[in-house]
Amino acid sequence: MSALERVSILSESVRSRLRGLQVVVDETPSAEFRQAIDHLVPAEQDVARFVHHALAEQTSIPKRNVVVLRHGEPVLATTLRARQEHWEIATATVAPSLPIPCREGMLESALSAIGLHILIIDHVGDAKADFPRQKLIPFDSYVAPLDGFDFDAYWRSTRLREDIRRAQRKTADLRVVHDELATVDWSIDTWEGRWTDHPNDEAGAADDLRTIWPELLRRGKLKATALVDPDGTPAASNVNLVDGDTLIGLITARNVAIPASGGSIGTLAAIACFDEARAAGLAKVDIGGYHDHYKRRLAPVGRTAYSVEIEPRLVGADTSERIVHLARGVKRRIRGVATSMRGRPAD
Repeated sequence: MSALERVSILSESVRSRLRGLQVVVDETPSAEFRQAIDHLVPAEQDVARFVHHALAEQTSIPKRNVVVLRHGEPVLATTLRARQEHWEIATATVAPSLPIPCREGMLESALSAIGLHILIIDHVGDAKADFPRQKLIPFDSYVAPLDGFDFDAYWRSTRLREDIRRAQRKTADLRVVHDELATVDWSIDTWEGRWTDHPNDEAGAADDLRTIWPELLRRGKLKATALVDPDGTPAASNVNLVDGDTLIGLITARNVAIPASGGSIGTLAAIACFDEARAAGLAKVDIGGYHDHYKRRLAPVGRTAYSVEIEPRLVGADTSERIVHLARGVKRRIRGVATSMRGRPAD
């Protein structure tokens, strides 16, 4: 833990204790952390409990397991993963539709009490109500409705239809496979290779994907769709999370040795995913936001999503106001002294 982190956590800890909050931060999953997860996540939500417990384990990327207590009772328990210059909620990429385990109405105050720079990529819930005092970053999330939507008309309007036809002509020998563990493994490896060393630092989740996704696949909560050649080697794939009636887009991968010109095989994999979701009785596929240049061609905007930035306060707002007030007073006194000195006759 850096010196700045220690100062920030200590500074926020003092303020939090005045509000009856206590923050416990550990690098390893303590018994207290595991008990807090079980306290805040209902027993019937066994998938969520499994994910949160598994995420608490250390990987090659630094993590922090955090419990926030109010009068001795846990009101928040979550794992943070290092990403760029901040910490992200560790469910990002792994299972982003899972809410942060927290007592109702305590999310903003509990996360702020931690004293770290935290980023929530796509907040689950009403961001404006949950975080009235934090920085919210809105973005479009693209959603493919599966019942009665005219995809052909939409793809013609986005000029994707011809790209699809070109891709279909050059990939006639590929076949579609669903929900194979080998596909999931290949997708993670290929995705990690594509995004490692990228400035967005997204690939830091890869170790967690390898730990958690095989179990989600076994439980029917993960769907993987791939196009493979006659030898069974994947050419393109996507992995998605089942959340109620919605398929949540997680990662996409493709064999970069296959030229993208002449039609995108990644687009064909996405369409195969839509077809599989429809056959499974799902209502929509939410492919998320960002990378708008290709997502908006596949599906229309379906919702406004929000990222949330929670920045540490090394000094409280009241302290800041006092410092500003004192600085202005000192400045006025200096000006007064300078003016009086200019008005004195020379010796």
